[in-house]
Amino acid sequence: MNLENDLSKKNKELLQEIGIKSENREYSKDEIKSFSNIIGDYIFSMSSKNGDIGTALTKYGDVLNVFVRNEK
Repeated sequence: MNLENDLSKKNKELLQEIGIKSENREYSKDEIKSFSNIIGDYIFSMSSKNGDIGTALTKYGDVLNVFVRNEK
């Protein structure tokens, strides 16, 4: 998977928000899995009391699904 070519501009911007920089290269399945874990950790680091987890899941769910589909 090549993040620069395979992700939308919106998804690339979301990744940058949480510190994942995309490069124009092929990423290994292990790297993709690592990105999925980073996104999941970020989402679950949010507060559940005020609904931040749900908001973050809605916001990052699309890009997370792309990575989950590509890590296999």
